[in-house]
Amino acid sequence: MTDTSLGAPAQLADPNYTPPLAKAVPLGIQHVMAMFASNVTPAIIVAGAAGFGFGSNSPDFPNLIYMIQMSMLFAGIATLFQTIGMGPVGARLPIVQGTSFAFLPIMIPAVAGQGVAGMAGLMTGVMIGGLFHFCLGTVVGKLRFALPPLVTGLIVLMIGLALVRVGI
Repeated sequence: MTDTSLGAPAQLADPNYTPPLAKAVPLGIQHVMAMFASNVTPAIIVAGAAGFGFGSNSPDFPNLIYMIQMSMLFAGIATLFQTIGMGPVGARLPIVQGTSFAFLPIMIPAVAGQGVAGMAGLMTGVMIGGLFHFCLGTVVGKLRFALPPLVTGLIVLMIGLALVRVGI
């Protein structure tokens, strides 16, 4: 069952192929809307755990808006790095980058009920973790053999199970 409404299979395999504008625009809008929700949600979850999220009467509520804005700003910057590339960084493909749900099970207890005061420690941890991941990125290619799809799939499943309570 092959759907050739966007182009021939050979065209779809070409990374430089652009679908017709009438099809590209709705697909682009769909992509942006899916990306927007996944970028905003972690900030809302962390702020809610800290006690100043939606539905709270906290005077710190504008900080949630700031967190959402920063999520979107840095997702845009990371997307530009990925799309345009800078030295060895970036795939030079239109890959949208965004926030990750992977660390929410650790972030939620770290800020639980602490309000904005808990965010300083959390953001320090995020910076240190980011530097660690940057350094790990230089050697992860050599470790790829230890991460087959079964292992990575189970890790994603465990993250999802850890977030079920938050989602409900």
